[in-house]
Amino acid sequence: MNWIASMRYYGKMLGQAIAQLLLVNTVVRAEIRPSRGLTEVDHSRVELKSGFWGPRLKTHVEVTIPHALNCLEADGHVTNFDKAAGVTNGLPAGHQAFDSDLHKALEGAMYTFTHMEDTALFKRVDGIIDRILAAQQDDGFLISYFMLKEQQYRWDQLRTAHQMYNAGHYFEMAVEHQKLTGDPKVLNSAKRFADHIDGIFGPNKRYDADGHQEIELALVKLYRATGERRYVELSKFFLDERGYQHGMERKPYDPSTPVIAPEYEKDLPDRAKRNRARARKRDGRAQDHKPVVEQMEAVGHAVRAGYMYAAMTDIVRFMKAPGYERALDSLWDDIVGRKMYVDGGVGTAQYGAEDFGDPYLLPNKTYCETCANVAHVFWQYRMNLLKEQSKYADVMELALYNGVLSGISLSGNEFNYRNELTISGKSRRSWIGLSCCPSNMSRLIPQVGGFIYARGKSRLYVNLFAAGTASLKLDDGTKLELIQETNYPWDGNVRLTVTPDNESRFTLCLRIPAWALGRPVPSDLYRFVDSKVPPVGLKINGEAAKAKAKRDGYVHLKRKWKAGDVVELDFPMPVHRVYAHEKVKEDVGKVALMRGPIVYCFEAPDYPDTDVFKSNKSRNSLFLPKDATIKAEYRAELLGGATVLTGQALSDGEDGQRPVNMMAIPRYAWGNRSKEKQAFTVWVDER
Repeated sequence: MNWIASMRYYGKMLGQAIAQLLLVNTVVRAEIRPSRGLTEVDHSRVELKSGFWGPRLKTHVEVTIPHALNCLEADGHVTNFDKAAGVTNGLPAGHQAFDSDLHKALEGAMYTFTHMEDTALFKRVDGIIDRILAAQQDDGFLISYFMLKEQQYRWDQLRTAHQMYNAGHYFEMAVEHQKLTGDPKVLNSAKRFADHIDGIFGPNKRYDADGHQEIELALVKLYRATGERRYVELSKFFLDERGYQHGMERKPYDPSTPVIAPEYEKDLPDRAKRNRARARKRDGRAQDHKPVVEQMEAVGHAVRAGYMYAAMTDIVRFMKAPGYERALDSLWDDIVGRKMYVDGGVGTAQYGAEDFGDPYLLPNKTYCETCANVAHVFWQYRMNLLKEQSKYADVMELALYNGVLSGISLSGNEFNYRNELTISGKSRRSWIGLSCCPSNMSRLIPQVGGFIYARGKSRLYVNLFAAGTASLKLDDGTKLELIQETNYPWDGNVRLTVTPDNESRFTLCLRIPAWALGRPVPSDLYRFVDSKVPPVGLKINGEAAKAKAKRDGYVHLKRKWKAGDVVELDFPMPVHRVYAHEKVKEDVGKVALMRGPIVYCFEAPDYPDTDVFKSNKSRNSLFLPKDATIKAEYRAELLGGATVLTGQALSDGEDGQRPVNMMAIPRYAWGNRSKEKQAFTVWVDER
């Protein structure tokens, strides 16, 4: 019995004992499948021990999770619960959303322990969880800030106080804890908290909406883990309440309604007063300016939006929601067609925060908060499951490899809040005081295995290409092992060995990425200079076959599969120059480089005598000639092993133009070679 199996066994024994003592129903139900679209293949069914992701998972358990917990404990996130439990005295450390960061890091630990053994670290994590449980109040409420400081206001000012945001991240962590251990203690605690919320909010109760969406998608997870349909109904209630007046009934929002600050905010510092006053405005920042079914353009805070769109997608997958899908389609077209960066990042600083900006206004010195990019991946993943189309996986892959991974160092213990496409100084830090982003990275990387596959009726979808082994069960009960052997994303050769326990007829659906068909993104926002690409190669048991995708973007291989069948894909990976849409004024006259799913950047350590970060009128500025030949070269010793792009560029100097040896590194890998020289740019002038 391995260590995970042992934890699950003893967790179940403990759960049964607790149930007998407390008469609590702790029966763990089979997870509920969606009524529409595809079904997930959980990350626990996919092992990534080598290739691109294997070393990152190893770093995650050895470095990232312990580092995150160290920083969170040092900042007082854990001791807040000790104070709330009465173990120690004092006011809470931090802000009202402080608990959420700890919950995300613990959720990340749950994912990580599924794949990597660390008994001592698990014991530490479980000890922290017990300290959280000890603080829960009799009515189920569990937010340390309000238990210690503003108990009487714990459900006031939802738009500014992040109560539901804390709760949602706790629910997600609880679901993963139960999956990992089989011990229902945290899931039961989450149910008590959710029941408390359900007793206050809902039809014929209080009508209100949270200021920072997150609980909506968490309630769907809680529903699937418990079978309690009222949780998914509460999720939809919170979504449907957006854009309305709020109060004791649902009625249209009146823009003339005065916004009055509560009495207890009178003693706050002026800056805090201004921030809260802004948060209360119904200006779209919290996507509360109109009903969700009427929101056809992406506006407001990009993190909040991403979580909300993900929840809306889940609602469509699990219940009837008239108008939701139409809004989602329009929002997707707006973002992917007009408001997304070439690396899949979202959110500009146009309106002074992490908001979506105006169409085509995509400044390279921007925001692209790590959390926004993570939320974007979550949404694209769910859209793929709902719509069964590869274009959503295309965007998910782009954002994952580029916009998201740029938020964490290769060492696993440095982070950044913003993911700008050009930086003139250093940016990565060992921790961030507002630690939503590093804690989000703590939970994103170890669940990547769950993004790779999906199941339909007699169909298995391959959405991402990564070295590893998947063990799953098809709809007809057939057990199936699928082994991927590949050095993707550095080369496009993918070998899949299909091994059902019995011969079985089903369809293997292989995604043909947009970049392999001559399109960097599934819209006209960016384009390759040369859209002509070499054909994708496909072999089945050594016999050549046509790699022609259907309208959904997948090659459908329908056959009777037997143990040891081998499918080989060959995605040619030429270096592509990328141009932005002519309406993106920031990038007129500039070019970006892309190979496979990887976007590249030009970083300061490779240009000691050249300024790659100013316009082509600047002294010693770099530019790329239109006819320059660019080659790809894999370097095992560089940046943990990466393919770099090399060629000849030019620089303007006092004595005219001079040649410069060009090297571009993967966009995600910036800031890993020098503490001081971290400046880089994705877009460079072209002449």
